[in-house]
Amino acid sequence: MKINKIIIAGCILGALACIYFSGKKPPIQKSQPVVAEQNNQTNEVKPPIVNDVAQKYKNKKNTNIAVNYPVSLSYLTKEKIYEIRKRYVAQSIFENPNYEPSEFVFGQIESGKPWMRATVCGRMEDGKYNINGPSEEARFINNPTVLVALEYPFSVTNPNYPDCESVQAIMLPKSVSYNGETNEITVVYQNFPVVIQNNSFYQFNGINAKDFGYDYFYLDKSKSTYQPEFFNSDNPSEKVIQFQNFLHLGSSCGHEGGCNNGSPRQPALEFTYKSPQFTRQNVKLYLKLWKNSPSSPDAPADINEIIVIEKI
Repeated sequence: MKINKIIIAGCILGALACIYFSGKKPPIQKSQPVVAEQNNQTNEVKPPIVNDVAQKYKNKKNTNIAVNYPVSLSYLTKEKIYEIRKRYVAQSIFENPNYEPSEFVFGQIESGKPWMRATVCGRMEDGKYNINGPSEEARFINNPTVLVALEYPFSVTNPNYPDCESVQAIMLPKSVSYNGETNEITVVYQNFPVVIQNNSFYQFNGINAKDFGYDYFYLDKSKSTYQPEFFNSDNPSEKVIQFQNFLHLGSSCGHEGGCNNGSPRQPALEFTYKSPQFTRQNVKLYLKLWKNSPSSPDAPADINEIIVIEKI
């Protein structure tokens, strides 16, 4: 009798276990791509937007790209700034109807805030930077083909500096072009407008490169005719460097509530220029850029940029 009860109880438990385990899905193996399961759902996973050079420019040996003077961004909405960015991207070699500004680069912009003016001259008497007129970050927003720009992120203290907002003083390029055969962007600057005699510096600004996904770059000394005097031994002439550029609300402008501005400081990209007697003509910096970290600086670049300085 006891044996029969045990047998019956065992059968009941076995049946319940079969029912339980028959209703469960097998676990997803680590090697099984989750995306494949998501594609079977009604809402398919959209592929990432690829921000490459538009095909029509790849077929041309040389294309001149307009250099756009910066517009005023102060107190505009984030949506309006995105609209401006998209308009200028549509006029660049990265023209793409599906383009959207990178969340990493542009996502922290706040609507209705001021932006610092594009001027090399100093602070106003009340200790606040000028926020009226063309904005300094618009130099990059309005010129997306310039993947890597040169920048002097300081103000001169000489009140008699003659050209506070000239193209030369604010370091707006003189010309920009693209060669589809060699996959090279050429950016020409007139000169370095300020001879450094203090702790200030020039720097490479990769906000456009970061936006289009070209995160990594290297200064190829073998193809360059000028070697910047970097402060840091870990610099792009010695190793591949990853850009960190983004825009956000900061307090450096001195205005209550802050201003939208570029960040962060990247010491590896800073260099000096202290020689007023140095007068070489048309020096060249050759930059290699990649979307993914290359195996070595010698790896073929996804795109190249040549920065030419007419007189230094």
